[in-house]
Amino acid sequence: MSRNDLVASPPKRRPRHLSPFVLAGVFMCAGLLGTYRPASADTFSHLPTIDLYPSVNFATGNDEYGSPGGPDPLNNYGPPIGNILSPSAGNAAGGTRPGKLDLNAVITIPLIKNLNFQFEHDRCCGIDTTIGRVTQGFRNGNKYTYPATGNDIAETYRLNYTGIKGVGVTLATFYRFTHDGGGGSGAAATNDPRNLTPYAWHQQSLTLSYTAPPIAALNGTTIGISATGVMNKHHVSANQLQNNANNCAAGLGCYSDTDGKYQHGINYGPNINIPINHGFAVFGSASYGAFDFFDEEPTPRYYNIIDVGIFKKLNQVFSLTADINNLSQVNNGSFAFVAPEALHRVYLAIALDIHLAPGAGGKY
Repeated sequence: MSRNDLVASPPKRRPRHLSPFVLAGVFMCAGLLGTYRPASADTFSHLPTIDLYPSVNFATGNDEYGSPGGPDPLNNYGPPIGNILSPSAGNAAGGTRPGKLDLNAVITIPLIKNLNFQFEHDRCCGIDTTIGRVTQGFRNGNKYTYPATGNDIAETYRLNYTGIKGVGVTLATFYRFTHDGGGGSGAAATNDPRNLTPYAWHQQSLTLSYTAPPIAALNGTTIGISATGVMNKHHVSANQLQNNANNCAAGLGCYSDTDGKYQHGINYGPNINIPINHGFAVFGSASYGAFDFFDEEPTPRYYNIIDVGIFKKLNQVFSLTADINNLSQVNNGSFAFVAPEALHRVYLAIALDIHLAPGAGGKY
């Protein structure tokens, strides 16, 4: 995705931390992606559906700088034990940010039967959490490197088609940019004129998915698979091209990059949803492939991602979800880290889904 769109960052406001009592009240939620729910099988309405997701996330892998059980920010965790990539790592503004409240939102507009348009705005989770540590830090004498906390915003526009039973087709355009630090580098906001190497990207994608019929013997369990192809017009700043040349001269790795080139990638994986009873379900997924196409990096970032969680529907308006997301980077040509170095990150995400949809009499 291109930073040439000059998307302005929102005002820099820090949501207050949740108290333990509030956390207990919303425990086990994380509906991070909007889901389309038709009004009924017999009627069609153009009225929009709105899903609001007040969400929090916690670094839980015990390898994040400043996390419980992880490195202690009070001793700076510097040499000879490890290196800090960014000064924001571990402090109140850029550390693990436990319990920080963010809001994701999805607006779904039915266009015709089986075809809808969606806009999704994401502040949490995964894009607003401590990244973790760079494992197997051989470059630093078996010491670890701790990047800063990510604090990005992602916006997605989609067309979803569901006219074939069990099959889903989604066309999307996506933009991710740095809000006020993070982005994998502790950098300033993407639109900050002082930031000469902004981390952001645009992409267009096509997703094909298939969900098998429910398995009656397993209480209606469904199993599915999806694959997403991505196209990204890659941009790299003159400052980053010079950084690449300097690193090559210093023996830190030689990378060829070109502004305006196109990059392609694919990610894919299975998923499962296991209904238990009374609107309660357990779900899981595995995803593999290219996910991040940062403008300032010559190749996409590849990950293996495992996600498991639980879902509880309280009524027609409120649902709770919680999931644990475990991401392990696949080193791709020794970038962004010298092989076999790679990122590792685990977070627990908790969310309340406030589902506002046309009901009886066309009211919300």
